[in-house]
Amino acid sequence: TYTRKDFVAYADVCFKHFGDRVQHWVTINEPLSYSLFAYGTGMMAPGQCSKWMNLNCTGGDSATEPYIVAHNLLLAHATTVKLYREKYQAIQKGKTGTAHVSQWGIPLSDSKQDHKATRRGMDFMLGWYVRSMMIRSNFGYSFVE
Repeated sequence: TYTRKDFVAYADVCFKHFGDRVQHWVTINEPLSYSLFAYGTGMMAPGQCSKWMNLNCTGGDSATEPYIVAHNLLLAHATTVKLYREKYQAIQKGKTGTAHVSQWGIPLSDSKQDHKATRRGMDFMLGWYVRSMMIRSNFGYSFVE
């Protein structure tokens, strides 16, 4: 909660001081990369992960922390967008969004199993971020099952 409040306060300062020159705001850059590599594999700072994921990790839980981080990144984005729309957009006429990275999945065969696996992969890499932002849905995706 504190980090989200600090993030929104920082964004408020940026909107106030640069909004006359910036029309396209990116609130979060590649949330999948940050949540997965910083808290799942430990490849990015702060290097949190489970020993089963990376023997060099000294702390963290790769099975849960990436999801918690991703959830909080989505909340930070939503709160920041709400601030911009309510306080600045009418005057500045800018747009907000996120920058995503994803691979595209293609089923190995026409089997139902391969199609489900492809869907799960796409939901994990991109779907829960994009759908959550566009239609305000919850994490009701195939990979949750």
